[in-house]
Amino acid sequence: MKNKLLLCLCVFLLLFLTNCKKHSKNLFIQEKGKSQTSLLYLLQQIDSLGIIGEYDPNILNLYIEKTENFKTNYPEDPFTVEYLYKAGLVAMTLAKNAADVEEKELSCKKAISLFDEIQLIYPEFVGIKNCLLNKGIIYYEILKDYENAEILYREYIARYPADTINAGVDSYLQYLGKSPEDIIGEIEKIKVKK
Repeated sequence: MKNKLLLCLCVFLLLFLTNCKKHSKNLFIQEKGKSQTSLLYLLQQIDSLGIIGEYDPNILNLYIEKTENFKTNYPEDPFTVEYLYKAGLVAMTLAKNAADVEEKELSCKKAISLFDEIQLIYPEFVGIKNCLLNKGIIYYEILKDYENAEILYREYIARYPADTINAGVDSYLQYLGKSPEDIIGEIEKIKVKK
């Protein structure tokens, strides 16, 4: 009798634990699905606003925040790196449209941090070279830090010598930090020589 009771208790406990594990896994999947749906909805809003030329920093900041939460909770998900990359681009947009210098610098730091994180944690990401290029663009176009832009552009050319974008990057290097008047003057000199 004691053995039957013990056996019944073990079977009950096993069934209970199995059911709890399934329930826990279902909750995990549901939460992950809700997070992804939320991210995709925010991206849709961002794209829709962009089409009509509108810009809502609250939506952009919310997307970055939710992306970082998703990365923390689901770092192994195959879409995590895609969300992070888009968050980097969103941070660049925030920087380009910043109301003041401090806000611009914070958004640039956020974008660079996101691109660095992708390069460090997800080196197999298909768009990894774009992370390096975007950091150069941030320094060149937004921060006007031509020294760091040059370092990143040269690193890009060295890492990806066969890339078709190198011609554009090379011309950035050629005119790095020059005023529009200086660039026009150099172009005119080239025309005269031909």
